[in-house]
Amino acid sequence: MIDFFVSASVALLSGLGVGSGGLLVVFLTEYRSVGQLFAQGINLLFFIFSSGAATAVNLRKRKICYGGVLLMSIGGVFGAIAGAVGASFIDPAYLRIGFGAMLLIGGIPSFLRSGREVLRMVLRSEKAS
Repeated sequence: MIDFFVSASVALLSGLGVGSGGLLVVFLTEYRSVGQLFAQGINLLFFIFSSGAATAVNLRKRKICYGGVLLMSIGGVFGAIAGAVGASFIDPAYLRIGFGAMLLIGGIPSFLRSGREVLRMVLRSEKAS
């Protein structure tokens, strides 16, 4: 049952634009004892389905730049292949450390930005009262 709630929460966060894939990998590796590479594979499958839904919505709203999609797809294919090959040569413990570092580095700007927005809202509400 917990797996359902975690999956639903990750899907909700993904729909809101939060980088929730990292949360799914952390849950799978830490609480379900799934190997790092396998957890990342599950995360990729999850992302394919969630991004498919987002793509359908954006196609309907005509908000897709096809040239950008082509360039990013080509880069993504080569990057995925290079990453998969590279990951097969790296000890899983180091992959976990690298993945955690990537999450922290990527999350810090979002955290700081949201903190500034909360501070602005608090200051505005103090001025209004």
